[in-house]
Amino acid sequence: MASAHACCMWRAGPESKPHRALLIADGLSHARLDRFDHSIEIGGGGRHHMIDGGKRDDLPTVMAIAALAGVISTQLHEGAGHGGACLALGQHIREWGAFYLDCDTHGAPSIVGRIVAAAGSTMNLLTALVALLLLGATPPSRQHVCFFCWLLVALGGFNWAGYFLFSGVSGIGDWGRVGVFRGVSGWPLWRALLALGGALLYWRWAIAAMYRLARLTGNDEKGRRQARRLACISYWTIGGTALAIGLLNPVGLFVLLASAVASSFGGPSGLLWAPSYIRLGAPAASPYVISRNWIWIAAGAATVIAEGLILGPSLRF
Repeated sequence: MASAHACCMWRAGPESKPHRALLIADGLSHARLDRFDHSIEIGGGGRHHMIDGGKRDDLPTVMAIAALAGVISTQLHEGAGHGGACLALGQHIREWGAFYLDCDTHGAPSIVGRIVAAAGSTMNLLTALVALLLLGATPPSRQHVCFFCWLLVALGGFNWAGYFLFSGVSGIGDWGRVGVFRGVSGWPLWRALLALGGALLYWRWAIAAMYRLARLTGNDEKGRRQARRLACISYWTIGGTALAIGLLNPVGLFVLLASAVASSFGGPSGLLWAPSYIRLGAPAASPYVISRNWIWIAAGAATVIAEGLILGPSLRF
């Protein structure tokens, strides 16, 4: 192995502003840190990778992806989950809002209502599992798609486990006494099991989701900061969007508080505290940056506007 040598040099740039270049050589490997382009060039065996330390994630694009994932996750729960089960069981959808779906099960066996109530969170779990498969099949270089799939994984699991916790604590919701457990005996025991089991499932899913996000951003201090930033922006975007759309609902304050606020601020709350569980480790194998992308911005804006205008006031059938 060739002997290693290193040198550090200060020099003036073309605009007479000093900058530093660090050149480290070890055999065929070298690294160069340049202040002007804020990049590190790493080479070994003829291969070079540009790690951009100056670029940051684009805020409008991150917000757009988060808003899009939030709307899709919610409507898969309401429309595909509750609505699909309602129609599949031969029932009639009376009303479909941004955060609720009213299925007319009058005269049907009680099991029909329970299946319809359980179908929403079950669809969230299926969404998360499919998104996890897509995330695993997507190259890390497609940063926007990876982040979108990751959000669907996180939100799907949060909603799935969160509904158990919410119904166990509050007694209402899809898994409460007016939903899956309508008319079921031993409700106090079931309620305790829902609360404890939901809390445990939520906690474990949140940690696993952040572990998966860190595989994109890296586990070093810079990657952990980026993961916290992406998760935090997503949380407030999803919650703020839901609150704005929920204000358009004609049913009243109960739907706003019990559905829009609870599901969109309480449901994804793991985005706020779970990043602290990311353990310090190695950096990402390649730079992970959510750059400006007008297609994602347009898709997010159009989806939010469509949900607000169409499902905000609710559809009646």
